[in-house]
Amino acid sequence: MLHSLNIAGSEWFIILLTIVIILVPSKISGISKTIGKFVGEYEKAKGNLISERNNILRQTTNAHKQYIGPAVQRPVSSEREKLEVIAKSLHINTEKKSDDEIRNLISSKLKETQA
Repeated sequence: MLHSLNIAGSEWFIILLTIVIILVPSKISGISKTIGKFVGEYEKAKGNLISERNNILRQTTNAHKQYIGPAVQRPVSSEREKLEVIAKSLHINTEKKSDDEIRNLISSKLKETQA
């Protein structure tokens, strides 16, 4: 008697993937190592660029005694945090102040520096 296997298309994919994983583990680990090295180098380069930008901003600010911009540490997650970073770079105290009050203080401080 002839028996047939009732295997659907997605099941064949799982079977082939299992065979590949069993027969070629050294290549998979090599690929994952390469990806890991790439991600590590990317993060290192990103950190170096941010650090270099902050150094240039500090040097420029000290040399010209004017406001250039806040030092970038990481992306801000909220509008309030963005306001606090800007206010801190302008030496504005944000404690117990609303967002609108901080915006007004930032605006007036920037107008002073432009005048």
